[in-house]
Amino acid sequence: MVGLSALDAKLSQKDPLFGLIEEAYAVFATAKPASTGVCECCTDAAIQRDFFEPDIRQLPLRTVQDWFDGAVQPWPLPQATWTYLLPRLLEILAAGEEPSRVAIEVTLSRFATGEPSNWSPRQGEVLDRFQRQFLVRSLPPQPGAFDDILCMFRLGGWPLADLLDQVGSFPTAALAERLWHDWCAGVVPGREDIWLTAFWEEPDRAAVLAFTTSPALRARFEALEQAADTDPELSGKTRAVLEIMARASGRS
Repeated sequence: MVGLSALDAKLSQKDPLFGLIEEAYAVFATAKPASTGVCECCTDAAIQRDFFEPDIRQLPLRTVQDWFDGAVQPWPLPQATWTYLLPRLLEILAAGEEPSRVAIEVTLSRFATGEPSNWSPRQGEVLDRFQRQFLVRSLPPQPGAFDDILCMFRLGGWPLADLLDQVGSFPTAALAERLWHDWCAGVVPGREDIWLTAFWEEPDRAAVLAFTTSPALRARFEALEQAADTDPELSGKTRAVLEIMARASGRS
């Protein structure tokens, strides 16, 4: 995990995202809300009782995960509750942990986190920077699929077109390396395929697939694969990615 200290899911001061997380705690600082906003029958009674006891910075990961186990009741979740929890959720993500035991994709979906009109200009600016920096941070091959992170931000309310524009701006070699990792690494030979999380909703799922198999992206990968200065290992990985893209788009 990235930047973990003795207390679970706390970010080290040496972590590149530490300063941004500190800003999040500052701009989202608010009084403790009156309610957790989730069904008590779904969550641990002791955790419910002690939920607001620690300072938000010290809220244990297990407590946050138990909170995600509870259904929001009544819907929608009060903004006061989400505002209170949000900086801790961002820190948990930055520390390489998952706030929800269900899937990372649902982390920011209990409130329209990515909708600027819900926040002050400064809060919205911090969220925008976090989204962009975290997406870049997720590009190098690592556990968990890049598509899951993309979906997390979309379910959190960020516009899909903007998210895909960001992905499209990534260096071609880094993007090819990441897709090969997600589609091929550890997969039974012959069963390699495009990874799209089950949490995508339509029409977003179709839009992501169209982007992933687009002629523009294919052309970039073809140029990389054929370039004389491309490392042979990367060239082979890129060729494998191109073959998967071709199958998915109906081309042989």
